Amino acid sequence: MASLSAATLLSLGVILAVSFIIGEIFERVGLESILGYILAGLLLGPGITQAANMFSFIPQGMAVSASSVASFATVGATLILFQAGLKEENVVEIFTHREGLQLGVGILAGTFAFILGVLTLIEPTFLPDTGMRALVFIALAYAVVDIGVPSKIMLSKGMLRQEIGKYTIKSSVINVTSGFIALTVLVVLATPSMEQKLLKIGSILGFAVAFYILHEFIHKIDDYVIMFEEAEAQFAITFALLLFMSYITQSIGLSSVLGAFFAGVLVSRSDFTNSRGFQEKIRGIGEGLFIPIFFAWFGLGLQIFGSTGMLANIWAAFILFALSTVSKLAITYIISRKHGMEKPATISASMISLDIETLVVILIAQNLGVLSKEMLQVFAPAVLFSTLSIVILYAIIDRRNNSKEE
Repeated sequence: MASLSAATLLSLGVILAVSFIIGEIFERVGLESILGYILAGLLLGPGITQAANMFSFIPQGMAVSASSVASFATVGATLILFQAGLKEENVVEIFTHREGLQLGVGILAGTFAFILGVLTLIEPTFLPDTGMRALVFIALAYAVVDIGVPSKIMLSKGMLRQEIGKYTIKSSVINVTSGFIALTVLVVLATPSMEQKLLKIGSILGFAVAFYILHEFIHKIDDYVIMFEEAEAQFAITFALLLFMSYITQSIGLSSVLGAFFAGVLVSRSDFTNSRGFQEKIRGIGEGLFIPIFFAWFGLGLQIFGSTGMLANIWAAFILFALSTVSKLAITYIISRKHGMEKPATISASMISLDIETLVVILIAQNLGVLSKEMLQVFAPAVLFSTLSIVILYAIIDRRNNSKEE
């Protein structure tokens, strides 16, 4: 047991050190740090294994195992979605934002229909999973946007508190929330027997009622939480709620990350969450520890070569990325122009990122047996494709705006 603990601690230390070094390099060249984290996992796991097969002086035991950090990666995934839920404090208010609702749902429904329609027509033999159920989950996964990227872009452009920033962020939150609701429906439909379906529906309805009650009365509970004057106590209660809701959603057959997302929405309505200290603690623990481990863990499970590796699936990765990007760009541009928003191209470019939200849908479909593990090899390059596309699009948009000003 002692040697196992020592190995785990060593794995975590190496992963964190390598992840932050590579992540910092990626940040400095204008790319997302998560690409560096994934690359770190790819190098420490499959990379070392491949090198050991080629060179006898490299021991196989040097490679980091994904299973050794799996528990920490699970916490990282929940923290990512918890932080996403923290971005909005009132679910009802979000969905009453008419323009944001039209854009968020429009992107989800339009992209889903476009991808599913094209894949159905062309008979996608290039994909590892080609059944109709698999195509539905794939289309939903690539129709969801990433919440973090629009926020970062609007902040970097100084538009976060402007109408364009609020419009973009609300739209992305509505898109993701609607996507998770649709995912819940698909999970129920994928349940084999009617008895299990009814049991799952009952469990989900019970969770929905409990969430609504907590959502409406969280301010009253908040009065008791604030009685704990120590910030650490408030922080501990917040994490207890996060882990409890993650456990509940996992128990009723959904995913722990869905519970984390809704826990974030609940906690965001508390008064103490607005404090700078609370936000910095959440961000420090998440981005400084668990989130890098999660993406490195994802990289540990990838493989570059072989018949089921990333290179073998690069064509499938590009096609799905292209379908998603073209659809999101067109829908966002048309709807945002219709709403009379300034800089529709800027809004459109912020909506094409593929990240943790897409990965969550794929992982849940994998747990249901609808998608194979090979689908992760298809998804991985999409993160790089979307990040590079955003960098290129914004370079073009900025140059175009500068030329107009001159």
